[in-house]
Amino acid sequence: MIEPFMNNHESMQIGELVIENQEDKIIIYGDINLVFDEAGYEQAQQLHELTSKIMLAFKNRDQYSNSKDKSKEKDDQSGKIIDNPFL
Repeated sequence: MIEPFMNNHESMQIGELVIENQEDKIIIYGDINLVFDEAGYEQAQQLHELTSKIMLAFKNRDQYSNSKDKSKEKDDQSGKIIDNPFL
């Protein structure tokens, strides 16, 4: 299970649903089929635990010292225009 908003390198998967952790956002994409069986119940439990942790992080937002940092600023792309080496 990830620790929401604590780092830029954790991710997890529930079914085909991918959850990526960043210091200023959580990215969720894909899909999940919650079948009414034991496996579906386990996936629902994981979703519940994850969303509970995310909500707790929002409630305790002032404890996170990284609120000034944005993922875009830490992106590999600096925003500078460089010459294309292939031209």
